[in-house]
Amino acid sequence: MLGMKKYSVTLIASLVMGVVGSVSAATDAEIEAFMSPYVKGFPTAPGVKEGAVVDKSNVDEFKAVLAPRMYDQIKAGNTTITIGKQLTASVGAAFVAASKKSAASVKVEFGKGKITGYQGGMPFPYEPSASDPHAGEKLAWNNRYSLEIPDDITIGPFVWEYRDGNTGKINRTVDFDPSYVSNTGFRTMNKPENLPGSDEFFNVLMLAVKSPQDLKDTAILFKRRVDSSRDDEGQLYLGFQRRARRLSTAATTDPFLGSNVMIEEFRGFNGKVSDFNWKFIGTKNLLMPYYSHKDAKLRDDYKTADWRAPAFGGKGQCFAQVPWSLRKTYIVEMTPKRPDHPISKRTLYLDAESFHADMSEVYDRKNEFWKLWIVGVGHPSGQLPAVAKKGVWLWDGSSMIDVQSQQCTTLNFRVTSLDPIPPSVYTIEYIRSRQ
Repeated sequence: MLGMKKYSVTLIASLVMGVVGSVSAATDAEIEAFMSPYVKGFPTAPGVKEGAVVDKSNVDEFKAVLAPRMYDQIKAGNTTITIGKQLTASVGAAFVAASKKSAASVKVEFGKGKITGYQGGMPFPYEPSASDPHAGEKLAWNNRYSLEIPDDITIGPFVWEYRDGNTGKINRTVDFDPSYVSNTGFRTMNKPENLPGSDEFFNVLMLAVKSPQDLKDTAILFKRRVDSSRDDEGQLYLGFQRRARRLSTAATTDPFLGSNVMIEEFRGFNGKVSDFNWKFIGTKNLLMPYYSHKDAKLRDDYKTADWRAPAFGGKGQCFAQVPWSLRKTYIVEMTPKRPDHPISKRTLYLDAESFHADMSEVYDRKNEFWKLWIVGVGHPSGQLPAVAKKGVWLWDGSSMIDVQSQQCTTLNFRVTSLDPIPPSVYTIEYIRSRQ
C-alpha cells in the first residue's frame, strides 16, 4: 500500500506538471549554450562549402541537409541554391539574463494558451527533449517571444507580387504600408508605458494598402492577446466605404487580399498557439536562407537610394536568389484543432539562433502537399545602418509557393526602422486619417 501511495503521488505530480509546466532544471551553462548555438563553431556536412551550387544533378548528395519539400523542388529542376557564408548574430546578454529569469518562473497551461510568470527573453531557453510531450509547444512559445521582431518595425517599400507559378508573369502587385509593435524581445526589458493595452496584447499590426487603386486604403488592424486562450482583436478597414468590420477567426485562414498567404502564415506562423496541437519532430542541421543582404542577387524593381530588394528566379520566378547556409534547426509539426481549418498540418522549421520560422511546409485537408513558405533572413551586417545597430536577424525577402494552383506570392522588404512608433498609428482613427 505504501508503494502504491508513493506511485499515486508521483503520477499526480506528473500530470500536474504536464498541464501547467514546471520550473526549468536547465543550468545557466545549458541556457547560455542554447541561446548561442554557434559559440563553439558552425555545423558541417559533406559537400557543404561556400560557393557550392545544389541543383537537380547533385541534389541527392545534399538530401540529408534539405527540408523534404525543398529537396523536391530542386530535384524537379524548379530551382537551385548557392551555399554562402555561415554567419552568426547572437542575442545580447540582457536577453539571455531575462530568459534565465523566465525559465525559473514561467508556467503554461499546455494546449490552452495561457502563460504566466514570463519575465522576458525566451520562456523555455533550453534544448527540447524527444521524451517531453510538450516540447513542440514550448518551441512555439519560444518563436512567439523571440527577437524575430526586435522592437517596433517599419517597412517600406513592402511590395507583394502575385505571380503565375509557371511563367513568372506578375498578375498583380500590392504595395503595403505596415507598422508592427511587439511587447516581446527588447520590449520585455524596456517596456513602453504609452503602448495602449500593452499588458493585454503582446503585438499589434497595422497593415494598410497604398496601391493598387481598387484596394487603396484597405487596412487590417490586428492585436494578438497575451492570453492565447482568448480571441484576438482584428478589424478590416474598407477604404472605399470608410468603415471597419471585425475580422472573424476564420478570416485569418482565408487567402489575404487574393494572395497565396493567410494572415495566420505571416512570419511563417502568426496564429494562436492554443489553436493547434504541437509535436516536436527533431533537431537537424539543414540548409536554410540565412545570409547577408549584400551577398544576395539584387534587382532594380522598387529600389530606393539606399536599397535594392533580392531578385527572384527559378520556376515562376518564385525563389529568392539568396545564399543558403547550414543552420541548426528545430522541426515542429502543428495540426489545427478547428475541424474547418483549411490545412491538415504544417511543418515549421525554427532556426536555433534567431527562432525565425524560416520555412514551412503546408498540407491541405486531404493531407496532400499544398504550399511551401520560404523566408529569406538577413544578417544585421547587410541591413540599413539604423537597423543594423540592433544586431538581430531580419526578414529580407520571402515567397509562398502554391504547388497545387501553380501560383506564388513573392514579398519584397526594406526594413527602415526599429524605433518607437506613436501609439496613435494603431487605431482605426489613424487609418481613416490617411485617406
